[in-house]
Amino acid sequence: MDTWDELESMAQAASFQPSPEDEPDHDTVKRWQALFGYTYAEAAKEIRDKRRDLGRPTLSEASWEILPADKKVEGFDKEAYEHACWLAKSSVRHGVATRPQSAKNTTSLGRQTYLFKLQGPLASPETLQAALGLDATPAVLGESNDSGEPAAFCKVSAAEKQAILCLLSDKDPFFQPTFVRCSVADKVLSAFSAHPTLGIDATLPQHRTRSPPDPALRPAQDEYPVWYFFYGTLADPNVLRRLLELDREPTYRPAKIHGGVLEAWAGKYKALVDAPPTMGSEKFVVEGSAFLVQNRGQEEALCRYETDQYEVVRCEIEMERAEEEEEEEETIRGLTFRFVGEVG
Repeated sequence: MDTWDELESMAQAASFQPSPEDEPDHDTVKRWQALFGYTYAEAAKEIRDKRRDLGRPTLSEASWEILPADKKVEGFDKEAYEHACWLAKSSVRHGVATRPQSAKNTTSLGRQTYLFKLQGPLASPETLQAALGLDATPAVLGESNDSGEPAAFCKVSAAEKQAILCLLSDKDPFFQPTFVRCSVADKVLSAFSAHPTLGIDATLPQHRTRSPPDPALRPAQDEYPVWYFFYGTLADPNVLRRLLELDREPTYRPAKIHGGVLEAWAGKYKALVDAPPTMGSEKFVVEGSAFLVQNRGQEEALCRYETDQYEVVRCEIEMERAEEEEEEEETIRGLTFRFVGEVG
């Protein structure tokens, strides 16, 4: 941004500055609460700070009018969208969001991912890397458009999507980017800690791992075959057989896990969440079925089925042994789907 652009931006910002005694109205504060997960006091403070910060970037009215309609449908007005852009750029630059975090509202949004079509000003993974300040060049995924023509996509996070929109609104406001929502359960298993594991905080001293081969580090990210614990519709053999396109009925083993409790979301779906730590999470038991997932293809089908309302986490699965075996149970390290949205 050159000097004249900087002065113009500051002048535009100054034109919207309220007097120091002016407070944001109630409806504006409630809007920011809903969009960003702030408390009422936090939202009011963030609005005041934004209006008084002359150096914070703003959008022209023309740029706001041509932005994708979905931002307005989501409840953004121009001022809130400018704040979202500022948050997104700060998040990408520093690796973490700079606003206060609300566990109730931000978890599912932070996990959303998208396929971004490489075209226009961002036509290659290298230009996308430079624009977002990424440490590595993002992987390119090949797809086809509605006409069957090849197209290239990169996977981006919700914060990176917001940063791309903000960047394009400054550099090429007439270009309309293409994003495709990826509603897939996330699977990111640490190779250095037990995170994520059902019912435990891997950062606490008692849960810190030793050097490999610590059993808490298993299963590994790309370890197959791998046991999964199912507690809902995936425990229905008809559902699983159709989903995985099996040529015969799947084989389950009766099983149970500790450290979680079953809640409900949307009034009908079972949702496995961490048990309350203050009550001794190991005392909580969930019964279900264990199934041996053979390969990545089967696992990806399961993750698409569960959607991004869930994430894959480690767990200990206690399985009943076959009748001919001497011991009644065996405990193995496996995986399950933990709910990340709002229950109720």
